[in-house]
Amino acid sequence: MKPIAILLIVLVGCFQFTSTHAQITLDQTTVDTTTIIGGLDIPWEIIWGPDDHIWMTERYGRISRVNPVTGVQETLITLSDVRATGESGLLGMVLHPNFIDTPWVFVAYTYLQGSAIRERILRLQFSPTAGTLARADTLLEGIPGASTHNGCRLLITPDRKLIFSTGDAQNQAAAQNRASLSGKMLRLNLDGSIPTDNPDAGSPLWSLGHRNVQGLLLHPNGKIYLSEHGPNTDDEISILHRNRNYGWPDVVGPCDAQNEQFFCFTNEVVEPIAWWTPTIAPSDLLWYDHPAIPELQNRLLVSTLKNKRIYSLELDASGDSVISQRQWFNNAFERIRDICTDGQGNLYVATNGQNWSNDSPFTHRIVKISNPAYVPTSLAPSSQNLAVRIYGNQLSPASRLVADESVLGADLRLYDTQGRLVRQLILSATELNLGEWTLNGGIYQLVVSKGAQRSVFRLIAP
Repeated sequence: MKPIAILLIVLVGCFQFTSTHAQITLDQTTVDTTTIIGGLDIPWEIIWGPDDHIWMTERYGRISRVNPVTGVQETLITLSDVRATGESGLLGMVLHPNFIDTPWVFVAYTYLQGSAIRERILRLQFSPTAGTLARADTLLEGIPGASTHNGCRLLITPDRKLIFSTGDAQNQAAAQNRASLSGKMLRLNLDGSIPTDNPDAGSPLWSLGHRNVQGLLLHPNGKIYLSEHGPNTDDEISILHRNRNYGWPDVVGPCDAQNEQFFCFTNEVVEPIAWWTPTIAPSDLLWYDHPAIPELQNRLLVSTLKNKRIYSLELDASGDSVISQRQWFNNAFERIRDICTDGQGNLYVATNGQNWSNDSPFTHRIVKISNPAYVPTSLAPSSQNLAVRIYGNQLSPASRLVADESVLGADLRLYDTQGRLVRQLILSATELNLGEWTLNGGIYQLVVSKGAQRSVFRLIAP
């Protein structure tokens, strides 16, 4: 199916909660927007952690977590070897999907090797008792970097592989060179080794022909979506495929120009499912599937820098095409670098000032978007339409979840009676020992979902 073109004419260490507050009306929903922390030194990645805190990277090298209620920021580590210049620095971060049992944090950043900027992928170990991060392993380094075009978005797939983007590092030709790590999507095992099923033996290369991917999302449908910066035209949303070519620098956007079509045919170029001219500078991607803000529900959200707004994209049933798009929060928050959700329908955006430079005093902040009129309700039991069963709803050492192989890759979320997300993981085995979970006494609901299917279980922790 031919993609649909979308053309637009158009002092911090423990910074306390601030009360900047405004209301914005969408179609029918009026949301509150509240700054929970300001004065940040260019936040790049924000993640809602299993501890109900926002985990954040700042480009100069700090990793911290922010209490979304009080706005208190707790520094976990400051990486001293980060080289932050232009748009480089400490960038992407991802937590291990089973973080409570495997408290690993993966980050991507730029550093100096002699006088050259390089990228490094680092694994850190979190100590819950000390509340600190420590360097553990360097998974990959020496990746060509630059002051701009570094990519550095990270994702862990259900089969426990680390996918991450690299930019062309201002060397356009390198994006088509399979021997170079620039302008690629790369794939590693979580210990830094090369998966045996990668396209090229001994190489982390997964796909090529990328300019600067800064958004990466694993959708409930199993597809991985990415957002990519174009030059002066054709910012893109695409679907990631193994060992495929995405065209840069020979192709910009879809294969619609005469001088692009031969290259597209001979290299099996993957065309985007959406693209924008003039460019909008897409930064992050988020799948929003909560009823709290109906205008955004079941939409692919794209945060943008240049246009300072959030785009919502409606996908077709297959997830392969965009059938409609809207724009929200136009110029409400300055440039929007990143976006996350807490699982209860609240959105959080990290802003990046009025331009790409790091002006002082810092104006960067995290803003909460919430619907004050939404009243959470407990999840009603659903038909058991997934091949999964729970043995022992009264949690004990023998309690376990047993699933068919067709359920592997499903998303598991555990909620308490107040609707708070207590635990989240991707099902990677057909049997899961629930008795190993350490929970406060009470009633919980376990939601198992894959694609459009969902099963809900009521669990009791003594």
